[in-house]
Amino acid sequence: MQNKEQRVQKLIKQFEVLLYHFNDVEEYKKQVLETNLLEQGHEELRNVGVSLAECHVIDCIERNEMFNTTAIAKKLNITKGGISKIATKLMKKNMIEAYRLADNQKEIYYRLKPLGRKVFELHEISHKEAEEVFKQIFSTYSQGELEFASRFLADVTAAIRTTTGSKKR
Repeated sequence: MQNKEQRVQKLIKQFEVLLYHFNDVEEYKKQVLETNLLEQGHEELRNVGVSLAECHVIDCIERNEMFNTTAIAKKLNITKGGISKIATKLMKKNMIEAYRLADNQKEIYYRLKPLGRKVFELHEISHKEAEEVFKQIFSTYSQGELEFASRFLADVTAAIRTTTGSKKR
């Protein structure tokens, strides 16, 4: 029988392995997205590609009407300079366009172009597939186990935010 300290160490190791696997999942999602875009006739992406950061910016633009660079940066916890660079790349790739309001020429807003919308749709499909996997996993848990899992994830998220200085989303 393991004592509590040994169990904690084992859980820490399992958690580290899980974090490494998240990197693998992100890389897999990127590859699936690129493959799907090419298979669906978007040859212009063959030599361009789409990064996950770009996918997240596209997702943010689609889900949040009238978001400017500052709002996107805050939502994604990325610097404004980082968002500006990503937005510039996305405009060059013909996925988003910038616009200004007639009564506010200072602020730049973004909207998706058809290719950006396609990227959004394919990215959304991958999120829904992942959600289904987690639903299947969680459906086998009891109410008490779900409450524990929720508390555990909240505690880990809070610890990561504290350690990295990231803000709540």
